[in-house]
Amino acid sequence: MDTGIIVARWVVGKALNPVLDGLVEAWAASQKLGPNVDALKMELLYARAMLNNVRGREIHNTDLNELLQKLRDLAYNADDVLDYFRIQDELDDTSEATAEHAKGCVSDLFLNAHHTAKAAGKLLGFSSSCSSCATNNGPGDSITAACCGSPHNTIHAIGKRLCFSTSLVDDCDHDYGCVHDERDHVKGKSTPKLKFDRVGLSKKMKIIVEQLQPVCAKVTAILNLELMGSHLSIESSTAKSRPITTPTSIEPTLYGRDAVMKRIIDSITQGTCCEEYLTVLPIIGPGGIGKTTLIQHIYNSQQVQNHFQIMVLTCVSQSFSVDKLIEEIKEKLPSVEGEKKGSAEELIVQRLKSKRFLFILDDIWKCESDDWKRLLVPLRKGQTKGNIIIVTTRFLVVTETVKTSDNKIQLEGIDDEAFWELFLAYVFGPEKSKNDKDLLCIGKDIVKKLKGSPLAAKTVGKLLSNHLDRVHWMRVLDSKEWELQAGDHDIMPALKLSYDYLPFHLQQCFSYCALFPEDYKFNNKELIRFWIGLDILHSESQNKAFEDIALSNIDSLCVSLHSSNVKSVEIRPSIRHLSIITDGANDTDGITDENFKSKLIKLKKRLKFENVQTLMIFGEVDKSFIGCFHDLFKEASALRVLYLPKMPFAVGSILDEFTTLVHLRYLRLGTTIGNNFHLPINLSRFYHLRILDLEKWDNCFHLPGDISNLAKLHNFLVPGYPIHSNISNVGKLQFLQELKGFQVNRKDVGFELKQLGYLMELRELRIDNLEKVHTKEEAAEAKLLSKTRLRKLELNWKQGRTSTNAFNEDQILEKLQPHSSLQELSIHGHGGSSCPKWLGTELSVKFLETFRLKNIVWNILPPLGEVFLVGGPGEESIGQKTSQNFRSLKRLELVKLPNLRKWVAKEIFPTFFSVLEVLIVRKCNELAELPFSYHTYCTSEEDVKATCFPRLRELEIHNCPKIVSLPPIPYTQTLCSVNIIDVGTGLESLVYSSKSSKLEIKGNKDLKVLDDNVLASRNLHKLQNLTIEGFPPLEERHLQMLTSLKRFSLFSSSIAFNPTVERSDVEWRLSIENLMIQDWNGGGKELTQLLFHLPKLSLLSLGGCRKKTLLSVALTQQQTSAQVESTQVTASNHRQQQKAEDLDLLEEEEVTQLDVDGEDEDDDRLLLTNSLEQLWIVNYKELILVSHPLPIGHHNKEEEGTGGGWGLQALCSLRQLGITGCPLLLSAYEAPACLFPSSLQYLQITGPMEGVQMLDLSNLTSLTKLFIEDCGEYLRKGLLPLLAQGQLSNLIVYKTYGLFAGVLDSILRGAQEEQEQLHLLEHSSKLRVLETDDLAGILVKPICRLLSSSLTNLTLQGNSEVERFTNEQEEALQLLTFLQDLKFIHYDKLRCLPAGLHRLTNLKRLMIMNCPSIQSLPKDGLPGSLKYFIVRDNEKLVKQCKKLKKTNPEIELIL
Repeated sequence: MDTGIIVARWVVGKALNPVLDGLVEAWAASQKLGPNVDALKMELLYARAMLNNVRGREIHNTDLNELLQKLRDLAYNADDVLDYFRIQDELDDTSEATAEHAKGCVSDLFLNAHHTAKAAGKLLGFSSSCSSCATNNGPGDSITAACCGSPHNTIHAIGKRLCFSTSLVDDCDHDYGCVHDERDHVKGKSTPKLKFDRVGLSKKMKIIVEQLQPVCAKVTAILNLELMGSHLSIESSTAKSRPITTPTSIEPTLYGRDAVMKRIIDSITQGTCCEEYLTVLPIIGPGGIGKTTLIQHIYNSQQVQNHFQIMVLTCVSQSFSVDKLIEEIKEKLPSVEGEKKGSAEELIVQRLKSKRFLFILDDIWKCESDDWKRLLVPLRKGQTKGNIIIVTTRFLVVTETVKTSDNKIQLEGIDDEAFWELFLAYVFGPEKSKNDKDLLCIGKDIVKKLKGSPLAAKTVGKLLSNHLDRVHWMRVLDSKEWELQAGDHDIMPALKLSYDYLPFHLQQCFSYCALFPEDYKFNNKELIRFWIGLDILHSESQNKAFEDIALSNIDSLCVSLHSSNVKSVEIRPSIRHLSIITDGANDTDGITDENFKSKLIKLKKRLKFENVQTLMIFGEVDKSFIGCFHDLFKEASALRVLYLPKMPFAVGSILDEFTTLVHLRYLRLGTTIGNNFHLPINLSRFYHLRILDLEKWDNCFHLPGDISNLAKLHNFLVPGYPIHSNISNVGKLQFLQELKGFQVNRKDVGFELKQLGYLMELRELRIDNLEKVHTKEEAAEAKLLSKTRLRKLELNWKQGRTSTNAFNEDQILEKLQPHSSLQELSIHGHGGSSCPKWLGTELSVKFLETFRLKNIVWNILPPLGEVFLVGGPGEESIGQKTSQNFRSLKRLELVKLPNLRKWVAKEIFPTFFSVLEVLIVRKCNELAELPFSYHTYCTSEEDVKATCFPRLRELEIHNCPKIVSLPPIPYTQTLCSVNIIDVGTGLESLVYSSKSSKLEIKGNKDLKVLDDNVLASRNLHKLQNLTIEGFPPLEERHLQMLTSLKRFSLFSSSIAFNPTVERSDVEWRLSIENLMIQDWNGGGKELTQLLFHLPKLSLLSLGGCRKKTLLSVALTQQQTSAQVESTQVTASNHRQQQKAEDLDLLEEEEVTQLDVDGEDEDDDRLLLTNSLEQLWIVNYKELILVSHPLPIGHHNKEEEGTGGGWGLQALCSLRQLGITGCPLLLSAYEAPACLFPSSLQYLQITGPMEGVQMLDLSNLTSLTKLFIEDCGEYLRKGLLPLLAQGQLSNLIVYKTYGLFAGVLDSILRGAQEEQEQLHLLEHSSKLRVLETDDLAGILVKPICRLLSSSLTNLTLQGNSEVERFTNEQEEALQLLTFLQDLKFIHYDKLRCLPAGLHRLTNLKRLMIMNCPSIQSLPKDGLPGSLKYFIVRDNEKLVKQCKKLKKTNPEIELIL
């Protein structure tokens, strides 16, 4: 059917619905508008009947679309007018007029007067001067004024009150959503009712009728002419456009599918499928993703063809006919000798007998279960195992129908690398050059938009290959020209097949998704609510198929404006749904905010905003958009959907008509942080509102007192449950689905428990303050048992009560029985003595999936198995036993149950908790035993099935000090998360997560051994991150099992190695890359032994050990030879000593033989392995670095066993080294050897070093960052080579005041000896960042001259004595002309900034922090290049800065 006709028919039907249900006619009768409504009704019926007449027929006429558009517009206008009738019927309660209107003219006259009096009575509020009576009107009962005994009395009263006015209803002021007086909200001020313009509506209806008549006549005439030359289409056009699949693929190379293809082929030729008689393997994916190409390559695989004797490939598409398929299969099967004649099914059975077959059914769109079973009947009668049917489909429902096990293949986009190769192949082919870097760069931007779709790559590749020039490629990128290609093998027709196949109501739901930004991640509930708000989601369309739709077509009624495509999108006046997406000023497409705003303003000339029904704004906007948006939307009065999730301004500032948007069905309001908005006080007048989403509202949350007027509300989304508890007379919201907070009797009126009795659509309910319910009759008024849709229920009594009436509370809980369909139940603080019958002996909520009990003292618990309770001092009583149980329970939480002593399993009862996935037990102080307390770890599926909780995935036990036994963790491989804290097993804490592959375990003094009773090491073979703290030594055998471990942290513990195993015989290796040791309880030898088993170790952190330990580097054989040669060189020959570190290492494939046999037995030495890239040593007080050990028996007898090379030079891969708080580390250092390898890029030394005169750093030619703190003067001679000749770019120096003096001495000495060298030094430094507290040391001319051409960031920090800079220091600072960032921090007595700052012409950022004594800015000013000026903790300076801003507005002040 033509889309235009479908849409027109839907819009007409939508407008017609309210005049067919009787309610509008009833209200119209009361207002003397009956004739106009009847005329409108007749025209709409005629239009729908006319469109119904052409259902199922193909109509192709472009001119007809214009008339259909006109018809749609008129129907929309009619719907808007009739919306007022719907509202007025709700407000004036005129539904009884349906019957009354039929009584004749006299009755009609009285009826008009009656409703006029009723409306006026509501308006004028006759309550104080007239007698009143209480009337029960259902939810929200209140005292209603009954002041008008007759129409005459009312009219007379109106004449007195309104002698100056002709309006029936006050016209309220516009609300712009700005900050309101909070008192209005606190008082719950009601919102004035909307004004109804009877005359205006009557005129509008007449105009619409007059316009509908000629349009309907013309459309009818054209359709009749069209139908004369057309015929009923039996087969849909979408079926015709699908290319037929053949076994031969037109794509010779398969890109990016090698892994999935191999997996499928292996599965069907040598996997478990070979043991089954028939296996169906579904392959699912969207159109164009490559399903057909994949199965063609599988079909033609030599391995597949050798394995199967019969192979058939056929394309099914949308027409799934069992008879047709069986006939087609029969025709493709070769005849067999001696074949008997018979039906097609019988021939198939004969031809497949004793033969292994592969059938591929490509592109199945729909398939009923019975039809599929019928198709399989002849195929199951073969006598051979290993038969396979491969099915490809776009639809999950087909997959679920055909699959034989959970083995479907989900085909997604090709990975980036393979997709790029595929793209290049389509664009350039085998012959064209691929060397144009400019085109390749554009191509990568295009590829990002194609989402890994092979068919999209093919379509775009063809477009680009025609013109290999930049202009063409940029045009394709900007315009997405591939979306216009309509060939059989292009992407858009392939995607449109899926869209066209959907029924119209699903097409609607899909098309509105185009309003969201590209790559928007839909939340399932969010999307459903959006459809509800649009009034397009009908019962027949609420199914899972919506969740899987992932295509992106834009319906003719929807448009999405992005800041990058606002110019290219065609905007038609008929557009009624608009979304605006802005990326802010830093748009990657080069569109600035100002350009975007100017283009938006131009939309006003092209778009009729008074007709727009949907407005959505995405992205970052600021207050500068207010004027643009206000000018654009000031006439938008027909909005049904308003989506403003992140607004920095009040909604009324951009929508003049906000308070009169009576058509709204969906409203989402959110604010940015830092504003002070109240909710619009007129929220309660949006009477049609179905979805009110305030989850992102971060400001004041005072609800209007009459918010319950929103009688159509389905979902009221808020960030927390207390907000719902503020709704008075909530019973009026009869369609509400979630009530996350209801406080019983919070106030005198409007919070009675009976309010809940009217809410029969609830899915989620929380009730607080149930201690205020005094009788079981009051509890029954909640009618929980009748709420068949309720899925989640929380019942809360106030905690900490000093006295309770246990009998009364038991009765109340009995009356709060929910419906048996409940899935989640929480009971908190109940003061009764027993669980209710509906949770016990007469268990009705058998299908609970989540059950929480908290802070209860029941003597009888729900059926949890065999339970022992504390009955008194030293006594135990057995809990309730029943044949009933929770067979569907997936989550169980037991919190603060003081009477629970034991929960045991004398017999295995898997049926009780066979599906339990989450168990949480907290603060059960008497609990000593759980059902699995004495389990050992399970190594097989049979063992798991024998446990109480075979599917347990998450276990949490907190603050249960009497539990003394737990199973080893994880005792089954199903456990994904374990969190155990403060139990009586000796464990202080245990946290395990299989998702993050992490285990942290902390013990205490009560745990004597870390063995199989604590850790199930065999189930931890996938663990990657392990932290152990405060345990006895971990046995070597447990560590060996952790074969996937990457990160290992060991605090206050060690490893217990088996002394009977010689080190040379040990073969096991671990792939640990990161090792952190703190307070190692063993010796250096044990730690060395651990390092030998970690060949991939790259990061080692050592700290906190108090034992005296010698440290050196273990050498490889090749390094040993080099070291022996090195030790024969005299100590003064410094250059020859460096040969040791420059020798080549062994290849990675070689087994590194670490030479440690020469150690003395009494020498507790820690040997580092040369795989290290990072080494951090912290607070190792007695660690001493010594020379490398040399092997016994080498050729130099004099040096045998006496020592080798110095320091860490043999760590040739070391990049980062940190030494903190290790005073003895260099105490054995023999100058002038270089201790550190030249590979270092980062070096940190913190704290004094004993016995060190001078440390040579001259060999660190790769060092880029150096951090020095509290290091004395032993580095003063080693820094200049790094500054002048090295790669040092970042230097941080604190509490090391002689360092720069040493640099100065070296510079001055060099100036005397080699004058020419000094000039070269001035331009050789690469230092860019410098932080120091040595002001006097750094601000000297020679040093600043050295750094003048490189230094860009300087931080001067922490000198509390300096009051002003000397002239020499100011002149030195002025030499740093390349400075861009300058900071002065913590100069308590500094009275003024240095002079001459204005000469730093590149300075962009100046910070002054914690300098309270500075009185003023420099007299000669600041540099004109300054962009940011930051001042903290100096009020005088802040005031001067504000004045500076007036004279220099370009500077951004951060105060």
